[in-house]
Amino acid sequence: MQISINKTNPSFCSNGRFYESNGDSFGCNSWLFREDLDWKKTAGYEAELFRDKDKVNIEMYAASDGSEGYTKMISLYEHFGEDNPEAAAKFFPIMAYDIDDEILRAARSGLLKTCLADRMNMQMYCKNYEDYFEPTDKKLDIMDDIKLQSEKTLKVKDKLTSNIKFIKGDMFQKIKELKDESNTILMCRNILGYFLNDKIEEFIKSASEVLKRNSLFEIGDHDVKFFDINSCMESYGFKRVLKNVYKKL
Repeated sequence: MQISINKTNPSFCSNGRFYESNGDSFGCNSWLFREDLDWKKTAGYEAELFRDKDKVNIEMYAASDGSEGYTKMISLYEHFGEDNPEAAAKFFPIMAYDIDDEILRAARSGLLKTCLADRMNMQMYCKNYEDYFEPTDKKLDIMDDIKLQSEKTLKVKDKLTSNIKFIKGDMFQKIKELKDESNTILMCRNILGYFLNDKIEEFIKSASEVLKRNSLFEIGDHDVKFFDINSCMESYGFKRVLKNVYKKL
Protein backbone atom coordinates (compact mmCIF):
# COMPACT_ATOMS: atom_id res chain seq x y z
CA MET A 1 0.00 0.00 0.00
CA GLN A 2 1.28 3.46 -0.86
CA ILE A 3 0.73 6.44 1.38
CA SER A 4 1.68 9.74 -0.22
CA ILE A 5 2.11 13.28 0.98
CA ASN A 6 2.32 16.40 -1.16
CA LYS A 7 5.69 18.04 -0.61
CA THR A 8 4.72 21.42 -2.01
CA ASN A 9 1.36 22.24 -0.47
CA PRO A 10 1.43 23.86 2.98
CA SER A 11 1.00 21.57 5.98
CA PHE A 12 -0.96 22.06 9.19
CA CYS A 13 1.79 20.50 11.31
CA SER A 14 5.22 21.37 12.70
CA ASN A 15 7.09 18.86 10.58
CA GLY A 16 6.32 16.81 7.48
CA ARG A 17 8.62 14.28 5.83
CA PHE A 18 8.45 12.24 2.67
CA TYR A 19 10.17 8.85 2.44
CA GLU A 20 10.65 6.09 -0.09
CA SER A 21 11.35 2.52 0.98
CA ASN A 22 11.29 -0.74 -0.96
CA GLY A 23 9.51 0.93 -3.84
CA ASP A 24 6.79 2.46 -1.66
CA SER A 25 6.32 6.16 -0.99
CA PHE A 26 4.91 7.42 2.27
CA GLY A 27 4.62 10.59 4.27
CA CYS A 28 4.61 11.25 7.99
CA ASN A 29 4.34 14.36 10.10
CA SER A 30 4.47 15.70 13.64
CA TRP A 31 2.94 18.53 15.60
CA LEU A 32 2.52 19.71 19.16
CA PHE A 33 -0.35 18.18 21.16
CA ARG A 34 -1.38 15.83 18.36
CA GLU A 35 -5.01 14.95 19.00
CA ASP A 36 -4.72 11.16 19.12
CA LEU A 37 -3.86 11.26 22.82
CA ASP A 38 -5.77 13.01 25.56
CA TRP A 39 -2.57 14.58 26.85
CA LYS A 40 -4.05 16.08 30.02
CA LYS A 41 -5.85 12.92 31.08
CA THR A 42 -2.86 10.73 30.15
CA ALA A 43 -0.47 12.84 32.24
CA GLY A 44 -2.82 12.54 35.20
CA TYR A 45 -3.06 8.78 34.76
CA GLU A 46 0.73 8.45 34.54
CA ALA A 47 1.24 10.58 37.63
CA GLU A 48 -1.14 8.42 39.66
CA LEU A 49 0.07 5.08 38.28
CA PHE A 50 3.70 5.82 39.04
CA ARG A 51 3.28 7.94 42.16
CA ASP A 52 5.24 5.45 44.31
CA LYS A 53 8.08 5.14 41.81
CA ASP A 54 11.27 7.13 42.36
CA LYS A 55 12.07 7.07 38.62
CA VAL A 56 9.97 6.66 35.49
CA ASN A 57 11.61 5.90 32.16
CA ILE A 58 10.11 7.29 28.97
CA GLU A 59 11.36 5.78 25.72
CA MET A 60 10.11 7.23 22.46
CA TYR A 61 10.57 5.65 19.04
CA ALA A 62 10.27 7.58 15.76
CA ALA A 63 10.76 10.76 17.78
CA SER A 64 10.86 13.08 14.73
CA ASP A 65 11.53 16.79 15.30
CA GLY A 66 10.86 16.76 19.06
CA SER A 67 7.23 17.90 18.97
CA GLU A 68 5.96 14.76 20.68
CA GLY A 69 8.67 14.71 23.33
CA TYR A 70 8.11 18.35 24.14
CA THR A 71 4.36 17.75 24.34
CA LYS A 72 4.88 14.89 26.79
CA MET A 73 7.10 17.03 29.01
CA ILE A 74 4.80 20.03 28.91
CA SER A 75 1.82 17.82 29.78
CA LEU A 76 3.58 16.51 32.86
CA TYR A 77 4.82 19.96 33.94
CA GLU A 78 1.33 21.38 33.51
CA HIS A 79 -0.21 18.51 35.47
CA PHE A 80 2.05 18.95 38.48
CA GLY A 81 1.93 22.74 38.32
CA GLU A 82 4.54 25.45 38.45
CA ASP A 83 4.85 25.12 42.23
CA ASN A 84 5.86 21.46 42.01
CA PRO A 85 8.22 21.02 39.03
CA GLU A 86 10.34 18.49 40.91
CA ALA A 87 7.43 16.02 40.82
CA ALA A 88 7.75 15.90 37.03
CA ALA A 89 11.52 15.49 37.18
CA LYS A 90 11.40 11.75 37.85
CA PHE A 91 9.94 11.24 34.36
CA PHE A 92 13.01 12.78 32.71
CA PRO A 93 15.17 12.63 30.69
CA ILE A 94 13.15 11.23 27.82
CA MET A 95 15.12 8.94 25.52
CA ALA A 96 13.96 9.78 21.99
CA TYR A 97 15.12 7.60 19.08
CA ASP A 98 14.89 8.08 15.33
CA ILE A 99 16.75 6.71 12.30
CA ASP A 100 16.56 9.89 10.19
CA ASP A 101 19.86 11.81 10.49
CA GLU A 102 18.38 15.04 9.15
CA ILE A 103 15.44 15.04 11.55
CA LEU A 104 17.79 14.22 14.43
CA ARG A 105 19.94 17.21 13.47
CA ALA A 106 16.85 19.41 13.56
CA ALA A 107 15.65 17.98 16.89
CA ARG A 108 19.07 18.57 18.47
CA SER A 109 19.18 22.16 17.25
CA GLY A 110 17.09 23.50 20.12
CA LEU A 111 14.75 25.05 17.57
CA LEU A 112 11.25 24.02 16.50
CA LYS A 113 9.41 24.84 13.29
CA THR A 114 5.81 25.67 14.14
CA CYS A 115 2.66 26.45 12.22
CA LEU A 116 -0.33 28.46 13.41
CA ALA A 117 -2.05 25.31 14.72
CA ASP A 118 1.00 24.50 16.87
CA ARG A 119 0.95 27.94 18.45
CA MET A 120 -2.79 27.79 19.04
CA ASN A 121 -2.41 24.40 20.73
CA MET A 122 0.28 25.80 23.00
CA GLN A 123 -2.04 28.53 24.17
CA MET A 124 -4.82 25.99 24.77
CA TYR A 125 -2.74 23.45 26.69
CA CYS A 126 -0.24 25.68 28.54
CA LYS A 127 -0.93 28.24 31.22
CA ASN A 128 2.01 30.17 29.81
CA TYR A 129 3.66 28.73 26.72
CA GLU A 130 6.53 31.22 27.15
CA ASP A 131 7.72 28.95 29.94
CA TYR A 132 8.76 26.51 27.22
CA PHE A 133 9.43 28.48 24.02
CA GLU A 134 10.68 31.92 23.07
CA PRO A 135 10.97 33.96 19.87
CA THR A 136 14.15 33.81 17.82
CA ASP A 137 15.51 35.40 14.68
CA LYS A 138 16.90 32.04 13.58
CA LYS A 139 15.10 29.93 11.01
CA LEU A 140 15.15 26.15 11.16
CA ASP A 141 15.45 24.59 7.72
CA ILE A 142 14.97 20.83 7.43
CA MET A 143 16.05 19.25 4.17
CA ASP A 144 13.15 17.78 2.16
CA ASP A 145 10.59 19.05 4.67
CA ILE A 146 7.24 20.24 3.34
CA LYS A 147 6.14 23.85 3.59
CA LEU A 148 4.18 24.86 6.69
CA GLN A 149 1.16 27.12 7.10
CA SER A 150 2.25 30.42 8.76
CA GLU A 151 5.65 28.96 9.52
CA LYS A 152 7.57 30.36 12.49
CA THR A 153 10.70 29.03 14.20
CA LEU A 154 10.76 29.11 18.00
CA LYS A 155 13.65 28.55 20.38
CA VAL A 156 12.99 25.70 22.80
CA LYS A 157 13.90 26.64 26.35
CA ASP A 158 16.39 24.69 28.44
CA LYS A 159 13.56 23.42 30.64
CA LEU A 160 12.71 21.09 27.75
CA THR A 161 15.96 20.61 25.83
CA SER A 162 17.91 19.58 28.93
CA ASN A 163 15.39 16.83 29.65
CA ILE A 164 15.30 14.98 26.33
CA LYS A 165 18.05 13.11 24.50
CA PHE A 166 17.73 12.61 20.73
CA ILE A 167 19.57 9.45 19.72
CA LYS A 168 19.90 7.50 16.50
CA GLY A 169 18.42 4.04 16.91
CA ASP A 170 16.22 1.44 15.27
CA MET A 171 13.04 0.69 17.23
CA PHE A 172 13.16 -3.06 16.56
CA GLN A 173 16.63 -3.20 18.12
CA LYS A 174 16.10 -0.68 20.93
CA ILE A 175 12.98 -2.49 22.21
CA LYS A 176 15.08 -5.60 22.84
CA GLU A 177 17.55 -3.54 24.89
CA LEU A 178 14.90 -1.88 27.06
CA LYS A 179 15.26 -2.49 30.81
CA ASP A 180 12.05 -2.17 32.75
CA GLU A 181 11.17 -2.34 36.43
CA SER A 182 7.43 -1.66 36.05
CA ASN A 183 8.31 2.01 35.57
CA THR A 184 8.34 2.56 31.81
CA ILE A 185 6.28 4.59 29.37
CA LEU A 186 6.94 3.28 25.85
CA MET A 187 5.81 5.77 23.21
CA CYS A 188 5.60 4.29 19.74
CA ARG A 189 3.03 6.47 18.10
CA ASN A 190 2.00 6.69 14.46
CA ILE A 191 4.86 4.54 13.19
CA LEU A 192 3.62 0.96 13.64
CA GLY A 193 0.87 1.65 11.12
CA TYR A 194 3.45 1.97 8.36
CA PHE A 195 4.61 -1.64 8.77
CA LEU A 196 3.13 -4.89 7.51
CA ASN A 197 0.99 -6.80 10.01
CA ASP A 198 3.65 -9.36 10.86
CA LYS A 199 6.15 -6.61 11.73
CA ILE A 200 3.60 -4.86 13.94
CA GLU A 201 2.96 -8.11 15.81
CA GLU A 202 6.71 -8.74 16.06
CA PHE A 203 7.20 -5.38 17.75
CA ILE A 204 4.25 -5.83 20.13
CA LYS A 205 5.55 -9.28 21.06
CA SER A 206 8.99 -7.82 21.80
CA ALA A 207 7.40 -5.10 23.92
CA SER A 208 5.40 -7.69 25.87
CA GLU A 209 8.62 -9.58 26.64
CA VAL A 210 10.47 -6.59 28.11
CA LEU A 211 7.69 -4.53 29.72
CA LYS A 212 6.62 -5.58 33.19
CA ARG A 213 3.33 -5.19 35.02
CA ASN A 214 1.87 -1.64 35.02
CA SER A 215 4.24 -0.22 32.43
CA LEU A 216 2.55 1.67 29.59
CA PHE A 217 2.61 1.35 25.81
CA GLU A 218 1.26 4.39 23.93
CA ILE A 219 0.37 4.41 20.23
CA GLY A 220 -1.41 6.73 17.78
CA ASP A 221 -4.47 6.89 15.55
CA HIS A 222 -2.55 5.89 12.43
CA ASP A 223 -1.50 2.63 14.09
CA VAL A 224 -5.09 1.41 14.31
CA LYS A 225 -6.25 2.29 10.78
CA PHE A 226 -5.22 -0.86 8.94
CA PHE A 227 -4.62 -3.40 11.72
CA ASP A 228 -6.65 -4.68 14.68
CA ILE A 229 -3.97 -3.58 17.10
CA ASN A 230 -6.30 -3.73 20.13
CA SER A 231 -6.82 -7.49 19.76
CA CYS A 232 -3.11 -7.99 19.17
CA MET A 233 -2.26 -5.97 22.26
CA GLU A 234 -4.69 -7.97 24.37
CA SER A 235 -3.26 -11.26 23.12
CA TYR A 236 0.16 -10.18 24.37
CA GLY A 237 -0.97 -9.12 27.82
CA PHE A 238 -1.87 -5.43 27.41
CA LYS A 239 -5.12 -3.74 28.46
CA ARG A 240 -6.42 -0.50 26.97
CA VAL A 241 -6.78 2.04 29.79
CA LEU A 242 -7.17 5.30 27.84
CA LYS A 243 -7.41 6.24 24.20
CA ASN A 244 -4.32 4.71 22.54
CA VAL A 245 -2.79 3.91 25.94
CA TYR A 246 -2.22 0.30 27.02
CA LYS A 247 -1.05 -1.07 30.36
CA LYS A 248 0.88 -4.30 30.75
CA LEU A 249 -1.00 -6.76 32.97
